[in-house]
Amino acid sequence: MRQTLRPWLRRTRSNCAVMSAPLNESRIQLACGVDMESNASKQSCRSETLLLSKPKPTAMSTLSPPLLSAVWSTDELGICVASQQSPAGLMPAMEGLTLSAWLETIRADNDAKIAVELATALEHSNPFHVEVPIRCMDGTTRRVIFSGMPDCRSSAPGSQYRGFILDITGQRKALEDALRTAAEYRLLIENSTDLIAHCNTDGSYVSVSPSYSRMIGWPADEIVGRLVVEFLHPEDRAPAADALAHIFNGGVLPDVVEVRKRHRDGHYIMLGTKACGVIDPHTGNSIGAVLISRDITRDKEKLGQLVQLATRDTLTGLPNRAWITERVECMLAKGDAQAFTTIFFIDLNGFKAVNDSMGHAAGDALLQQVGERLQRCMRPGDSVARLGGDEFVVAATCADHEVASGIAQRLLSSLKVPFTFDGREVVIGAAIGISLARLGAASTKLLFESADTAMYQAKVQGDGSYRFFEPATPPT
Repeated sequence: MRQTLRPWLRRTRSNCAVMSAPLNESRIQLACGVDMESNASKQSCRSETLLLSKPKPTAMSTLSPPLLSAVWSTDELGICVASQQSPAGLMPAMEGLTLSAWLETIRADNDAKIAVELATALEHSNPFHVEVPIRCMDGTTRRVIFSGMPDCRSSAPGSQYRGFILDITGQRKALEDALRTAAEYRLLIENSTDLIAHCNTDGSYVSVSPSYSRMIGWPADEIVGRLVVEFLHPEDRAPAADALAHIFNGGVLPDVVEVRKRHRDGHYIMLGTKACGVIDPHTGNSIGAVLISRDITRDKEKLGQLVQLATRDTLTGLPNRAWITERVECMLAKGDAQAFTTIFFIDLNGFKAVNDSMGHAAGDALLQQVGERLQRCMRPGDSVARLGGDEFVVAATCADHEVASGIAQRLLSSLKVPFTFDGREVVIGAAIGISLARLGAASTKLLFESADTAMYQAKVQGDGSYRFFEPATPPT
């Protein structure tokens, strides 16, 4: 009988789309009370004993306990003459009923196709293999495989059938849950505004979400198979490749990586990308990475605007007090130990008169032109900022006082040239105070205060003067 069941088992594996796991042949055994190779009498065949082995516990059996199984056989008239269930009593008895009649009493749906398929198979003495929902005696509904085939050993007229019933409720539920979960994930991916991609360990794209085409203009078939770094800004490629290699080697990237991705039309989009490795659960080896990216172009633009407001003078576009203070602190902490961090405090002479006589628009235009001229005087590494009003400051690195004097003279000379506003020439002057400090020898606050003090001393000297800060000599 084991040999008889094997064709059914093979069809179960090949034809049953809902079976999520192979059917184990050892789960069903038919032991007959007669020699299966002999030409036993009709009465002997009817008196055969059908035994169902106890199935071994499996992970799937825990999904729908107890797992329902049964074996059965019919006579040449199609009437069931022997059956055995495990566990017993979950289904109505089959004995004395035709297969079609028994199925009609237990079916939990009204699908006529199953009845037609069964009737057609029996009429032509063909094997049958159907999936059908049934109502059990305990009130539950289960999905089972109902399978049978003619007993080719019988010499009696008509077709005797032997078959089995196997509960696949757990498999069906697991499959439906998996399909539903997959559909939900697919729905999320296909409608996500984020860019979601899977890449191989060689750094090439395996799959991408539809958002890739919407956001960067490349169709999916032109992305898959190409390297991830191929679409990045040249400056971002090496860091991105290093990050991917780190992930493939089992590392973790705790932070979002910012990269510039090339749109098909040539411009770049700033993306914030989070990457995580994909591990084969069986081998523990890396099989790639999942990349989730979000367009942060506007966020970066807004951040740039906020930084601009926080660190730039809105009138002249020069750095403001906060920026130049931080810059000087850095110079004092990490500058050239053989040179001086030098501060030039610049105060304009005659600005108030221009502002009062010609109006605030003229005053603003004058400050803007002053800022432009001071910027043109800067050497590489020098910085100029507006502190407010008509006060400006320059931070520079000078080898000695002579170099600082040269810078001060150049600044004053640039401001002596007349300014023009609405066709009118405006002449102003300036005074500069200078303070110097070696690496780590003074605080930013002290350096600024010293330059401010020297600037007021220069104003006393007259227009166009500069003065180095000189600490007061203690009385003797």
